Amino acid sequence: MEEAVVNVKKAAGRAVAAVRQEQCTGCGICVSVCPVPCIEIVDSGMNFTGTASVIKELCTGCNFCAIDCPWEAIVMLHPDGSEKRLDRYGKQVKKLRGYA
Repeated sequence: MEEAVVNVKKAAGRAVAAVRQEQCTGCGICVSVCPVPCIEIVDSGMNFTGTASVIKELCTGCNFCAIDCPWEAIVMLHPDGSEKRLDRYGKQVKKLRGYA
């Protein structure tokens, strides 16, 4: 079976996704909304389903996973390590939800 080749536009200088392992339930919502295959559920000792893990080299910084995570377990981190506040992409949230 051939593996799909994904044209990935890297998030050079942009915030990329990071998982707060202690908050992740392993529900897989982030995996389903990610437009590139950069998030996977990996086995962990934290719960029965595992927790999300981000392949940072593939993350485009689209914010979809952070927007849709119901437990706020995914955050966007700037290259300097600071957290991108959710209210910074609130307009994108409203548009995705059909409110804008």
